[in-house]
Amino acid sequence: MEKKITVGHLLGIIFLVALIIRIAFILTLDNSVDVWGDWWDELGWSLAQGKGFQVLNPYFSDAMPFYSWRAPGFPIFLAIIYRLFGHSFFAAKIALALLSALTAVLLYALGKEIFNKKTGILAAGIYTIYPASIFWTGYLAPETLASLLIILLTLFAVKSIKSPHILLPLFTGIVLSTLILTRSIGLLLIPVIPAFFFFHKKKKAWKPMLLFFCGLLCLMPWTVRNWIIQKSFVPVSAEGEVVLYIANNERSLGEASGFYHNENIEEFRGMSEIEIDRKFYAMAFSFITKNPKTYARLVLDRFIRFWRLYPHTISGPGTSYTGIHILISIFTETPILLLGICGLFLSKRRWRDLLFPYLILTVFSFSHILVRTTIRYRFPLMGLAILFTAYFLVAITQRSSSETTL
Repeated sequence: MEKKITVGHLLGIIFLVALIIRIAFILTLDNSVDVWGDWWDELGWSLAQGKGFQVLNPYFSDAMPFYSWRAPGFPIFLAIIYRLFGHSFFAAKIALALLSALTAVLLYALGKEIFNKKTGILAAGIYTIYPASIFWTGYLAPETLASLLIILLTLFAVKSIKSPHILLPLFTGIVLSTLILTRSIGLLLIPVIPAFFFFHKKKKAWKPMLLFFCGLLCLMPWTVRNWIIQKSFVPVSAEGEVVLYIANNERSLGEASGFYHNENIEEFRGMSEIEIDRKFYAMAFSFITKNPKTYARLVLDRFIRFWRLYPHTISGPGTSYTGIHILISIFTETPILLLGICGLFLSKRRWRDLLFPYLILTVFSFSHILVRTTIRYRFPLMGLAILFTAYFLVAITQRSSSETTL
């Protein structure tokens, strides 16, 4: 008698296959160097050495270090790996491969929760071979971690509505705290989740809301740490305003990258990290308010950039993206996005059950589009896009089978 493969066995296979594929890709890279940069490794290694969360002043080498230059989530993740295995880029990438393989399994859990088992299994299978999810495990950037956290956050939030288990809203708050500490743009979800609870539970929403805010207290140690060091309220990091400015000035629209460093560095000499951050905000806000039509064009340009099917060849980790990257992106992103949109329309009658995924997609996409974006910022949302793609494929297949039977 043949044994049937259980869902648990299938998920184990999916996890192992996903992990093997990602490790195989990592082995094709030069893992003796960090080609990404962007301070993530520098911060992680500083923490691992016990030197604290700091980087050299990015503007003046003879000035004070910066202590809140990036969100701490990913550097803390790297620091844990470095403490265990030394300053090993290879070990850090293997850890990212494990997170990415786990994300495929979590997609099954989320797909089963909001759709059905078949959708969950198909979504997990697609994510296993999804090129972008493989690619980002090879570089020390927070995209892989953010992708896992978004799927996990959605899973806990949705289950919090369906289940009376009191720990689920608490876990939702903890995961959101972790996401915010990884990508500070997650701060925008703080009012969204209580509103989501209230929409579904009405007068009974006070308990999950209270537990959710208890989970959010995980943010407090970092915010208090910033207050002690900076003598100013900095919830996560102090580099958001430079990002806002370089994407919103008179030269931004004409650049292929969508951003331009138009600042006069000498104007910042002698300023503290917080003063520099506030000056960038003032400069960006002044430009936006004085040039609303140009800003509208920038927003439209960023909308196209965020949802484009392939990356610009001017950018890339270490070197520019090649023609192979472009082709792979076009042939994988195109069907996922198109079928994902079809899945969104096909599931519109169940909008109440799917409200939270809708909110995640809307908040994250439009917040990036309004501030600054690149195709890389879309990647953490692609797990949800794959989920709607899988739903559409399963629904169409089932309809075709029913019609054939009739």
